[in-house]
Amino acid sequence: FRRTVRASMSSGGVPIETRHKPKRPGRSDLVVLCDVSGSVANFASFTLMLVFALREQFNRVRAFTFVDEIHEVTDRFTTGGDPATTMADLAASARYASLWGRTNYGRALTRFHEQYADALTPKTNLLVLGDARSNHTDLALPVVKDLVHAARRSWWLNPEHARNWNTG
Repeated sequence: FRRTVRASMSSGGVPIETRHKPKRPGRSDLVVLCDVSGSVANFASFTLMLVFALREQFNRVRAFTFVDEIHEVTDRFTTGGDPATTMADLAASARYASLWGRTNYGRALTRFHEQYADALTPKTNLLVLGDARSNHTDLALPVVKDLVHAARRSWWLNPEHARNWNTG
């Protein structure tokens, strides 16, 4: 109201244009899908530590790790928890993220879509961490497309140089 009255002074006190407070952006949710295979283990550890530090900036954070099977590890990100202990727990649980021991993005993302499709909403940001090397298996690109469209925004962080993309 005050801004509208002040702006009306230039038109002789007639409120020609109403002034409103800008909307405050709301906090969004974050879903992290993290490849924990050997080829990106150090990058995955760093990125999960970053997510651990930023979790208070989001309404809700859900974290998943995979090699060829998807596992939710959100319960490891406790408030007031020790980051070193959390990362040690995640490293110990990473061995259970693998069924056959070879990275398979198509299988992992399809399982995520089947089991946790409700995690992605129009208020959710999707962050995928990994080198996208699926060892010559099906990438399930239609599933990836569905995941991207279900989320508000999507990012894929790949630690490898761009010249190595699309190899394997």
